[in-house]
Amino acid sequence: MPDPWIRFEDEQVLAVAKPAGVNTHRADTHAQDGMHEWVQRQRPNEALSVLHRLDKGTSGVLLFGKTPLANRSLTEQFTDRSVAKRYELLIGRDDHRAASIISRRPIDGAAAQTDLRHEATGRALERWSAHPHTGRTHQVRVHAMEAGLPILGDDEHHGAPAPRLFLHATSIGARHPVSGELTIASDRPESFNLALAGTGDDASLAALVAHEARALLFDPADTNAYLWIDRHHDGFPATRVERLGDVALVLRYGDEALPAAWIDAWCSTLPLTSVYEQPKPRGGGAGPAHVVSGPRSDRFEVSELGARYLIDLTASATSSGLFLDQRETRRELRTMNLTGKTVLNTFAHTGSLSVAAATAGAETLTLDLSPRYLEWAADNLRANGIDPADHDALYGDVADWLDRFAKKRRTFDMVLVDPPSSSTARKKGGSRWVLDRDLHTLVTRAARVTKPHGLLYVSTNLHRMTWPTFLDQVEAGVAAAGRLGSIGTRTVPLDHRSGPGDPPYLKAAWIRLDR
Repeated sequence: MPDPWIRFEDEQVLAVAKPAGVNTHRADTHAQDGMHEWVQRQRPNEALSVLHRLDKGTSGVLLFGKTPLANRSLTEQFTDRSVAKRYELLIGRDDHRAASIISRRPIDGAAAQTDLRHEATGRALERWSAHPHTGRTHQVRVHAMEAGLPILGDDEHHGAPAPRLFLHATSIGARHPVSGELTIASDRPESFNLALAGTGDDASLAALVAHEARALLFDPADTNAYLWIDRHHDGFPATRVERLGDVALVLRYGDEALPAAWIDAWCSTLPLTSVYEQPKPRGGGAGPAHVVSGPRSDRFEVSELGARYLIDLTASATSSGLFLDQRETRRELRTMNLTGKTVLNTFAHTGSLSVAAATAGAETLTLDLSPRYLEWAADNLRANGIDPADHDALYGDVADWLDRFAKKRRTFDMVLVDPPSSSTARKKGGSRWVLDRDLHTLVTRAARVTKPHGLLYVSTNLHRMTWPTFLDQVEAGVAAAGRLGSIGTRTVPLDHRSGPGDPPYLKAAWIRLDR
């Protein structure tokens, strides 16, 4: 079966359903991937071209070209305005409006036209369709505002507050480069119907909107673990909710109590058996997560991209056992051909990166300071049909072990480095470091044990470390090891959210050494 985000695909064209809250393409080198980059990483042997764009808040059909013929043909059609585009939008109810409006207001000095038509009326809202004849920036939003129809959730154009921009690209019609007429559709999200009916409360609508924005990204047959709600970006301030199978883990920041109405909204949106809360008070010191709804289900399995991982909600105050922000790293590892390759996974936690590398054929060495996490890593290997006896595991301080490997001239095809914010070495004489000051020393140690032309992966979720500081430390560390490297950067996956004043916190780099 095709991935749930695919709406049409053949040798020439790929059409996807872009979720709300995701850019069409990456804004800059260190920004979160857009839909284009995310799809392209899953199609490394194809060259996908962006033929048109949707605003970040707009969901719906997004078209990519796969061949020079398709790119040329469809670009000409967008340029000569022969592509038929249809949108649906929600606005405030007004029984005295005309049923159709044509807006011809110029945009940025250029001619523009949008036909707007009433489609349905609800308790307090109306649903309209929009047919733009031109493709100016924010055209539907600007013309809707100019016509007295500001779109619900469009705060830039005087729309009423809402958990999303209620604008959806329903269909696109064009001449196929080879086979004739082509119409591609993407049904409006269920949240449009709920909002129009006016039967749900604000929290339930926000929870549904948040889930719709993630569900398109994952095949439920192989993935049931992802970040469902990300704080104020999804209408739930100071709160993250991880979906872990049929359990929700609520990361609650600050000192305020978790509203019961929110729990009810989450349980009515997804078939959850249990909800756990993990308090994150400002002063720190919170214990493990505790159940706030449903029966206890402390230890269980979840699936991600076809792999299985063990979750334990009471084992730690800092982790459930699976860092969801490293999903794309695991995806990249799983898509590599690592047969016959050796991979050193340092600061390995519960070994999820080791599982991904082993699944791709690698011989892994899992290194962590915690014997309990190493046992957990072995359980994760077993959960995926991999015998831990076929892979190595080491307990101890990572910096010390890297120095030992270098002294013995032991090297690896790939080294993975995802350290905590400071050293947790307890033994006397163990290496001590603070990440934002000493990351370069870890990079140097890791580069020294990476084989010629090998891969080094370095990441941190330290919020206070900026991209320039991170890259300076990575480059300094590589240079101090006497190596050269080409760097490709990554940050949080698409189920995570960011915005003005709230940049993505994850900084990650894939470094191909000696290039």
